[in-house]
Amino acid sequence: MRVDIESGRAQEGYVTVTPHGSLNASTSKEFEEAVRPWLEPPVKVILLDMHDVVYVSSAGLQVLFAIKKALTERGGDLTFSRLQPQIVKLFQIVNALPKESIFASVEEADRYFYSIMNRELGRQREGA
Repeated sequence: MRVDIESGRAQEGYVTVTPHGSLNASTSKEFEEAVRPWLEPPVKVILLDMHDVVYVSSAGLQVLFAIKKALTERGGDLTFSRLQPQIVKLFQIVNALPKESIFASVEEADRYFYSIMNRELGRQREGA
């Protein structure tokens, strides 16, 4: 499985990961290994741009849940954009993700992420 990672905003706490193909038993370990280095600070949010993912198996779901858990445990989040209809349906069936974690585009996710960053900066300034 090819996995592209845009890490230009990693210092801001935000990385975009774009997997290609199917996320299944034969590709999930490779995907997990590609993402693992980005589960450490300063990265708090990983956006999965899923426009080129056509299938997610139970093994793929397990990896996604593990990534989400790792990020959530340290105050981060796993978000998604540009999901194929069949993947949206799968997430609905397993009730895997809150609606706030799914975006129609990378730009929409960027706006959401930057609003959270600005809110956090405001809180830090109030506490200073």
